[in-house]
Amino acid sequence: MEHTYKPSTLIKALAGVLIVIGLIAVIYGFASDPARTWSNVLINNMYFITLAMGALLFYSLQYITDSAWSALFQRVPLALGAFLPIGAVLMLLLYFGLPDIYEWAQPGITETDKLIAHKEPFLNVPFFMIRMILYFAMWIALFVVLRKIAVKEDTAGGMDPFFKSRYYSKVFIFVSAIFFSLAAKDWIMTIDSHWYSTLFGFRSAVNSIYYAIAVIILIILYLNKLGYFPQLNTAHRNDLARYLFRFSIVFGYLWFMQFLIIWYANIPELTAYYYPRFLGEWQVLFYAEMLINFAIPFILLMSDVVGRNKIVMPTISIILIIGLWVSLFLQVMPGSTGELQFGFIETGMWLGYAGLFIFVVFTALSGLQLIPKNHPQLEESIHHHL
Repeated sequence: MEHTYKPSTLIKALAGVLIVIGLIAVIYGFASDPARTWSNVLINNMYFITLAMGALLFYSLQYITDSAWSALFQRVPLALGAFLPIGAVLMLLLYFGLPDIYEWAQPGITETDKLIAHKEPFLNVPFFMIRMILYFAMWIALFVVLRKIAVKEDTAGGMDPFFKSRYYSKVFIFVSAIFFSLAAKDWIMTIDSHWYSTLFGFRSAVNSIYYAIAVIILIILYLNKLGYFPQLNTAHRNDLARYLFRFSIVFGYLWFMQFLIIWYANIPELTAYYYPRFLGEWQVLFYAEMLINFAIPFILLMSDVVGRNKIVMPTISIILIIGLWVSLFLQVMPGSTGELQFGFIETGMWLGYAGLFIFVVFTALSGLQLIPKNHPQLEESIHHHL
């Protein structure tokens, strides 16, 4: 049974090439259109932080629900969390571009906008950055604790690491449910500073698990193709597909409920958010978001036989990777730049971030036992069946 993993030269080379493309896109972007580039920095920061947080939420859920079936590959979601320290540094750099993204951060705006002036005690640059630092401090500290416990389990074994993982998973779920929801409101919702939704933060936190599962599936299947996880069977694939199916329903429900309640109430300061997206130039992306993130996964994964297919499941996962970007692009750009633009800045920067994410995650995988050999539920996971 292979317990260790080392990133291949191909993976390192691919990550390096993508990072170079990203750097070129960043340089080109700041030279040609700084405001648009800062908005893309926010989109990509939020994109990969969402995957890292969602993966750790999935990891924690496995412990607090006592889900033995996933013990075999629990190191994969844990490795995705390794991006959080990198994401924190990249997110803090937004300090230099806040006025290009957020209307409330523009100098003198409180003198001409009474509503933003009313929100100034909360929406001001120093407090915004302090909250950001506190969010990351909590998340990273808990990630470090969970990883240390996993390392101790690999080296010492016993039931103590398992019980500690379960305890700190509960803490992480609680902290993330509250503070990732607040972070999403801070970083994304306040772009449209005259608009608010009480559901927005919760949607972001729950949907992060949805997209993280898609990436986890791709990594597991990739490693399995290389000869790792030989114990991966139809039952494991079936449960992973079911996770995607269930969260597609959750995505559709939350997306529609936020839209329906606001549109039906027809309160001008609330419908102002949806008007350009639903009826304006962003309309195609508005419907594409629902199609990509809900309709396609829901229809294809409705059948267990189709869902666990070796081609369908990774295809849906790739579609969802696109879907997360579409969702964030639609959340950020109408309120920041106000222009529908798509080109090398968008594609190049995403590829650069993806390269960095690949390098960090696969390096983190090599720092742990790929298969948690001392996990008390490992044998049950290996022999998991339909």
